[in-house]
Amino acid sequence: MALAGGERAPRRIGKDEHEQRKKVLTQAHPAKVARTTNAIVCKYGSLFFTSNEAGDVPITPEEHGLGLYLADCRYLDGYELKVEGLTATALSSASAQGYETLHHLSTPDVRGKLPKDGIGIVRHRVARDDALYEVTTFHNYAREKVSFRVRLSFRSSFKDLFNIRGFVEDHGQTRRAERRGDSVVLRYDGLDKKRRTTTIGFSPKPKRLATDHAEFDLALKAGEERTVAVTITPHVQDGPISKRSDPAAEPRFHADDLGSVLEKDQREWVAAFASVRSSDELLDRVMERALRDLRILRAERDGLHFVAAGVPWFATLFGRDSCIVGLQTLPFGPSLAAETLKLLARFQSTKVDEYRDAEPGKMLHELRTGELATAGLIPQSPAYYGTVDATLLWVILLGQYLNWTGDSDLARDLRPNLEAAVEWTERWGDHDGDGYVDYTGRFKGGLVNQGWKDSGTSIVNADGSLPTPPIALCEVQGYLYRAWRTAARVFASFGERARADDLMRKAGDLRERFERDYWSERLGCYVLALQKGKRPCEVVASNAGQVLWGGIASPEHAARTAERLLAPDMFSGWGIRTLSKSAVVFNPLSYHLGSVWPHDNSLIVGGLRRYGHDDAAQRVFSALYAAAASFRDQRVPELYCGYDRDPAEASPVGYPVACSPQAWAAGALPYALWQILGLRARAADGKLIVDRPRLPDQVQWLEIHGLSLGDHSVDLRFERGDSGRVEVRTIGGGEKLTIERSP
Repeated sequence: MALAGGERAPRRIGKDEHEQRKKVLTQAHPAKVARTTNAIVCKYGSLFFTSNEAGDVPITPEEHGLGLYLADCRYLDGYELKVEGLTATALSSASAQGYETLHHLSTPDVRGKLPKDGIGIVRHRVARDDALYEVTTFHNYAREKVSFRVRLSFRSSFKDLFNIRGFVEDHGQTRRAERRGDSVVLRYDGLDKKRRTTTIGFSPKPKRLATDHAEFDLALKAGEERTVAVTITPHVQDGPISKRSDPAAEPRFHADDLGSVLEKDQREWVAAFASVRSSDELLDRVMERALRDLRILRAERDGLHFVAAGVPWFATLFGRDSCIVGLQTLPFGPSLAAETLKLLARFQSTKVDEYRDAEPGKMLHELRTGELATAGLIPQSPAYYGTVDATLLWVILLGQYLNWTGDSDLARDLRPNLEAAVEWTERWGDHDGDGYVDYTGRFKGGLVNQGWKDSGTSIVNADGSLPTPPIALCEVQGYLYRAWRTAARVFASFGERARADDLMRKAGDLRERFERDYWSERLGCYVLALQKGKRPCEVVASNAGQVLWGGIASPEHAARTAERLLAPDMFSGWGIRTLSKSAVVFNPLSYHLGSVWPHDNSLIVGGLRRYGHDDAAQRVFSALYAAAASFRDQRVPELYCGYDRDPAEASPVGYPVACSPQAWAAGALPYALWQILGLRARAADGKLIVDRPRLPDQVQWLEIHGLSLGDHSVDLRFERGDSGRVEVRTIGGGEKLTIERSP
């Protein structure tokens, strides 16, 4: 596959244009978004709708993250149902399917008109084909006939996602609304010369229809029910703007029919992956929830599917996230990894573009398609390359994909991309010539920190101050070590022995330097990072655990790091914290300075297993599993707060604006599971290695059906014997495979 070029390659911009964009970006104010982690999510494809438990999006001056989104624009930021001017009582909500939500409500007491809880209300909502469909059923459970008024209010400011989060000021143009038959069209002409519309259609015809609400007068006999159907269609017009650009919306559908079609689609998605069945039904539900969440997050670009990073803030392609999800799910089904590798290769940079932080061979950080992106007012326009590790993770994913599939054809197609990625590490990734891949975060409109902890204050010195770039993160050197060794094996498979030997030599030299420069005897683990002048950021952070995942650590230092990570200041009981409680800036409520990230912990599980610290890995797995099992619908959020686990608390304290569902959080338990099961693949040799298998503590037996290896699949059963030893046997398939148990 050739390197990306043409329109996809970032262009070099002039000084005046650069300064104009910089001015807009530096006017951004801090993000102020209310809690979204408990939002009810309805998503299919690129469209998603987030609401409160009642199914409403509050029409309030307070900023919130709820609403209807498509392509980085919020097409509805207010949508409320009221009965006789009062908010209905929310009883329950369900969103396990992802593409479909149900909200059960009841009427409040309206003296002289409605008895309390006399009317049962069910809001059934389905997302499909870039439209949102809603059927609301009103059932009269009272003994007498009742009459009442229902009002649906709606509003849209068509804000770009970067406006909502407070990173860029709102610079929008014309907003209008008009009635059109039984529909209302909300319209916005943006800075990017595109018209965006939200068309809201109703059935039956409203009694009263205005540009911000619709009213229905309902009269129900005892036991009678009526329905109100609404279709909400967001749309962006690329061509010349005209009235004819606005699509109509006719709510001629039945939500149950839509739901059955989508349920079949989701069942087929789950069936395409290996399945887990065990003596613990809760574990089985956790695993199925993970696969369903990945289906919810699936999106498409240029004919290739990928898993969007998370709802609501990151519902797009992210290089780092998609590579990690590909790694997490490989034994369950390699298709995600294959399409991710190809899609990211298409966007691999071919030139220098300082505004977008692009360099030849570098993989993208994120892709954006909203108003500010298409107008060029943010670096994500559309592809932004401010990541120090996505390129390394892409190389690692390619190697692991080859291990599990033996797909040498794809590997050869991607050889030019592999060569360019390796060249980036050698020529562009090291800004100060000290032999480590680092970042400078030099443009104010881009990310200051460019590792996975990419918030502005996530990387700190021991005294709490911010380090001076260039910054070389410890785990990134582990990624680099693993990427070079991986690339060496891939080149060797092509017969390029000299290239492979050179990379293995470089990896060995890197390991020697790393042990000298990153180990801290005082901390008892690796330092978080090196900054300008090779000065260490000498704090204890979870990044040291990912060093083990990269394989660069010496066995002695790996053992001490494992012990340090499980100490009480790092291990919360729900997982390993991002930062030690003893750090000056520790905050369990922060994004990266003391919270717990499931994906981070899953990679640490892999690192602990790599070095034989199986008891420690088992302890972290158990913490992750307990957290996952405690969340609503067993949906694992992006992160949660880093408070100590209290026996009186059933679940971790939620982080207020965590993405949920979120891709690498969904993949955390599947990855951690196949790590403790000890699965390793050598598809080219037709061999599956089961290395020091463990079972989750509460599980007596576990089966994996349809485990993928090359062109074959195998069913395995793991069973705990009387002595505690886990036995492994084949129970289906695998006739042409060798199953090798490593002691």
